[in-house]
Amino acid sequence: MLTIIEPTIDQLSLAKDILHKLGIPVHRVGYKHLCIAIPHFAEDDLQSLTKELYPYIAESLGNNNWHTIEHSIRVVILDAWERRDSEIWENYFPNSRRSPSNNLFIATLAELIK
Repeated sequence: MLTIIEPTIDQLSLAKDILHKLGIPVHRVGYKHLCIAIPHFAEDDLQSLTKELYPYIAESLGNNNWHTIEHSIRVVILDAWERRDSEIWENYFPNSRRSPSNNLFIATLAELIK
């Protein structure tokens, strides 16, 4: 049985604010997945993305394929990175020469909303 962890309003609001600043479009599926992933990871930052977090998101959305979750998050991060405002991204991911991995992206933002 899946136990849904509801993020606090403050956590969700902070996550959405940061995603907006980083240029993650609200209409993209990956945005919705990140809005679930970031607060959930903030509650348990030792969990495995592929073994625990992605399947959790998939199951909570009635999806049985966690690979689509991973893919949508990766694509939305890459798209935002390509169109990024370098100064803003530098604040969150200093000295990054390439797009952050899903793990780094989620872990960094989860730490900020704790």
